[in-house]
Amino acid sequence: MATTAPRTPQSMRRPAEAQPAQAAPSLPLGPRLHPALQTLAWALAPTWVMDRCARRLGDSFTLTFFPSGLKLTVVSDPEAVKTVFTAPPELAPSGTSSSPVAPIVGPSSVLVLTGPEHMRQRKLLLPPFHGERMREYEDVIVEATRRDMAGWPLGRPMRLQERTRAITLEVILRAVFGVEAERMGRLREAIAGLLAPANTLAILLFALRRPRPGPPTGSVGRALERLDAVIYEELARRREQTDLAQRSDILSLLLQARDEDGQAMTDGELRDELVTLLLAGHETTATSVAWAIERLVRHPQALARLVAEIDAQSDGGSEEYLTAVVNETLRVRPVVPIVVRVLQEDMRVGRYTLPAGTRVTPSIYLTNRSPKVYESPEEFRPERFLEGGPETFSWIPFGGGIRRCIGASFAQLEMKLMLRTMLSELKPMVPANARRWRSGESNRRRAVTLVPAAGARVVWERRGA
Repeated sequence: MATTAPRTPQSMRRPAEAQPAQAAPSLPLGPRLHPALQTLAWALAPTWVMDRCARRLGDSFTLTFFPSGLKLTVVSDPEAVKTVFTAPPELAPSGTSSSPVAPIVGPSSVLVLTGPEHMRQRKLLLPPFHGERMREYEDVIVEATRRDMAGWPLGRPMRLQERTRAITLEVILRAVFGVEAERMGRLREAIAGLLAPANTLAILLFALRRPRPGPPTGSVGRALERLDAVIYEELARRREQTDLAQRSDILSLLLQARDEDGQAMTDGELRDELVTLLLAGHETTATSVAWAIERLVRHPQALARLVAEIDAQSDGGSEEYLTAVVNETLRVRPVVPIVVRVLQEDMRVGRYTLPAGTRVTPSIYLTNRSPKVYESPEEFRPERFLEGGPETFSWIPFGGGIRRCIGASFAQLEMKLMLRTMLSELKPMVPANARRWRSGESNRRRAVTLVPAAGARVVWERRGA
């Protein structure tokens, strides 16, 4: 006689996320908006799009862009992010190699390369960013900050982000290129030309459609040609010098670097890595420092606690709270909102089996605000990092896995030194007429980064005045 197996009570069934990957591959649902409207919303307000989709669709959803039909599957659950970041590089390589960034940074950039070529470049780049080596750049950062502060208007509003960009550019020119004042002008002008507002808009437009083969054209192409000419001129000049072994700038160190086969980097490889360091290490750190001050002036208790700690550091005090402020700023106001991996095979990510070819996109913005990890995730609370450091896959301002930003430690050091230098001499306040921004500036897109909408407007006064 046939028997019927007893049914498993609903309460005892395995949850969906624990089921083996047997379902047919499929993408998570996306918003019902027409792709043209999704594209427009993403171009103007990416964090608004992500917040809205996360509330309505959960921690996984798919965006579709017009007219290319390009799809991004966004994930933010820390376990799903871990799955993507720890996947073998041949299974989930970076999507940067097919992005609009690739023609700008070049084919040899560590951002673009995948597989063994990526690991070779990464190993060549890592030594200059070692902790001991970075200490040699501390005076450069402090001096650049103080030099710029000398020209700040006191007692009236200023856009802090414009000044932090000038500071971090000087740091890049001195620490990375080893360029002194007499040769800074041409490099500074070439970089400013590439990052002009019209060109950042053009880069954004490129990002919203499938990139065309070949180098950039138009104003972006012309600006890049001018920058390349200055870089190659500096490379030729540096190769003729006989004191490379005595120099500590990153360019000189890279010229001396050798891979496992004893091969040096070519001029083309050096050019691509220098452009990468310029774009990835200049704008991002400047914006993060501006965001830190923007958050602190709207949280007076946090500002007072940080200033007290900075004052105590002269007597050998710790920088525990300064570190917490940096970590919390990078959590709640990440400069880069997403990273992209392209699946080469079907892969289980969270509740979904994603098909090969999926551009799976860990959202830095949403993951850093995961309510599964952070209490009141939208609030600025540096104290949350005093008990311990951030968790690996729920705090990802620098990405993760083998492609985590090489300059992460340098960026955090630069943020600390700039904040400590500013706040040891000056006191920041919210402008009296900034009612619109009283609770905090929203973010706006600048090319592929998120910056303070009003430029981090602040009023500075001399401490003790």
